[in-house]
Amino acid sequence: MAIITISRGSMSGGEALANCLGATLGYPVLAREVLIEAAARLGVSEELLREKIQTTSGGFEKLREDRRIYLLALQSALADRCVSGNLIYHGNAGHLLLKGLPTLLRVRLIASIAARVRAVVERQGLDPEPAREYIKYVDQERVEWNKFVYGVDWRDPKNYDLVVNLRNVSLQAACVMISSVVMLPTYTSTPEVKKQLQDFALACRVQLALAVDPGFRGLPFAVHADGGKVEISWQAASGAVGARPAQLNKDLIRHTAILVEGVREVTLLPERIEPLPQAG
Repeated sequence: MAIITISRGSMSGGEALANCLGATLGYPVLAREVLIEAAARLGVSEELLREKIQTTSGGFEKLREDRRIYLLALQSALADRCVSGNLIYHGNAGHLLLKGLPTLLRVRLIASIAARVRAVVERQGLDPEPAREYIKYVDQERVEWNKFVYGVDWRDPKNYDLVVNLRNVSLQAACVMISSVVMLPTYTSTPEVKKQLQDFALACRVQLALAVDPGFRGLPFAVHADGGKVEISWQAASGAVGARPAQLNKDLIRHTAILVEGVREVTLLPERIEPLPQAG
């Protein structure tokens, strides 16, 4: 059992590698399917969800609450798909959405700029120089998006378990290499691994349910699940306008969580109050 995420720059062969791995390992390959499921959970169109989570850097003055909800929906949809294990995902920030999960193999794929330019020329009909500029623009947008939303450099190899450079390794060889890695004991399915995946998916569903409730907008909940038992904590800045009423409505928090499929018991942990940062 393994969950493989593939991160790459535009036109770097990520989809082709994912399909090769899927055929070799017999794993389902997902990307857009998760977006569609996330949009369905929120009752919005796929196009709107994609727009919300892929806003260009020019719109990054602040992370609005609605964007956080869309990202939670994406994470929840992906987490539910991971419960059965054996999955390849080459969509949005999979290695960050699933960070900390067992049997997760985070792959970073690198391709030469020449190969990427050729791909853009072939697929989009651009001349080589505009194609090169397009790649540069998209890559920079991705760098800034990841830094803003997750606080990490998308290019940093420490965020991955395996970095493959297609300049020196063929796509077929990369496919064989990755297929061999997931056969290692580290990626063996066990009852404990399955339970961790189920607990993670349940925690994501509860967190999304709380986030979409208008009464809790803006409250940063932390959710921990253990075999259907859910613990919920939250943090608010002391003196925050409008935060106290939602924090005090603990019955509504419990009610919202207990309605989530798979929840058997809800425990609310003591509220943590953090002082507001001082001006200057």
